[in-house]
Amino acid sequence: MARPHLTRAVAVAALCLLALLGACSDRPGTAAGPVRFDAPDGVDQWAFMRAAAGHQVVFGMLGLTNHGDRPAVLARADLTGPSDEVVADGARVAEVLVRDVSADDDYVAAAPWPYEHYGDGTVPLEGYELAPAATVEVLFVLTVDDVGHWYWPRTEVRYTIDGIGYTDRTSTGFLICPPGVERSCDPPA
Repeated sequence: MARPHLTRAVAVAALCLLALLGACSDRPGTAAGPVRFDAPDGVDQWAFMRAAAGHQVVFGMLGLTNHGDRPAVLARADLTGPSDEVVADGARVAEVLVRDVSADDDYVAAAPWPYEHYGDGTVPLEGYELAPAATVEVLFVLTVDDVGHWYWPRTEVRYTIDGIGYTDRTSTGFLICPPGVERSCDPPA
């Protein structure tokens, strides 16, 4: 009879340990895990692209590396941020892709889509298995529905390893600005 209680106690202890590991992560609000964005921590940065309604743009610049010893299955990636900072009424994510990269590869920061060879060898992020020590570039393809300043200050990825879910976030964001505007392309105030 004592075994079911012991099993339940071990399961509860394991869940508590996972929660504590997430709380001890070096990235606020992120469950600790081995897959991390390669962007510098605590540095707000963004790429931008000028685009008219009806155009598609791509944002990349984000390497994602598996620093662990087990494969990770990528579940989803989102452009996010605090709700009072996200301004996204006129543009939407059409697809999120990944492409294998090596240390010598160039990343695309922002460009019209399709752009050069960056579509070659891409696959949907969802369900992609990221091997240990491997890096992929995450590519967000967005459709611009209305001319304006559209901004997402953060990026997030969710993944699983052995059925356990993890999340990593970075303060790298993306900005779409109107074409032909003389003023600087800065995040909306």
